[in-house]
Amino acid sequence: MTSVPATLEDRSHRGQPHAHLWSLPDGTGLHAPYGQVVVEATTGRVCCHLCGRWYVSLGGHLRKHGHTAESYRAAMGLCRSRSLVAETLSRSISTRQREAYRRSPALRARLAVGQELSRTGQLAVLASTAHNGSTSPELRRVRRAALEAGRLTRAAQRDWLLAQRLGELGFTDLAGYLRHACSTGASLRSMVKATGLGWVRLRRELEAAGLAEPPSCENKAIAR
Repeated sequence: MTSVPATLEDRSHRGQPHAHLWSLPDGTGLHAPYGQVVVEATTGRVCCHLCGRWYVSLGGHLRKHGHTAESYRAAMGLCRSRSLVAETLSRSISTRQREAYRRSPALRARLAVGQELSRTGQLAVLASTAHNGSTSPELRRVRRAALEAGRLTRAAQRDWLLAQRLGELGFTDLAGYLRHACSTGASLRSMVKATGLGWVRLRRELEAAGLAEPPSCENKAIAR
């Protein structure tokens, strides 16, 4: 559940995995300690426990071992929230998100409403008076602003989680992942599981990317 600096770095630079130094209880050989993520000190790349090679993102690579990011974390004793991408990629994703926020005055203005309500204590007042059934115009306005601020906060969290998932899968944007998934014959259900998106939004994103919904029996069984 911790990160440790890489050892045997001279071999990693030649693309050679190091020998098995650890193992799982079932005897599976590991190239990194159980419960730890090994990071290459000079590049920030992450070591795959199963083959000993180094990657900017383990997400896409893990399919070769029959794992998803979630099952890999569980098998290797890692926290469910443990990032499997290099710090450089993680910083790049965060930078893009900050830049998107900086470039959107409308979004900043709308988020500022919730921040102002919290700063002035109006959110606390709203919580304490919500039960009295008041329908004054001012209280309705404050409630609407609080609800909108909450929706924006949740939307920002969803976008951040999506960016993290895409990074672990080896993609920097949703459209790129969807094109790859469709080209490999992935089902709609597997795309939903991989991205964490709902059925409705995923179909909307497929349409926006000019991609047809994957035709499969499991998709037809899902009510639209």
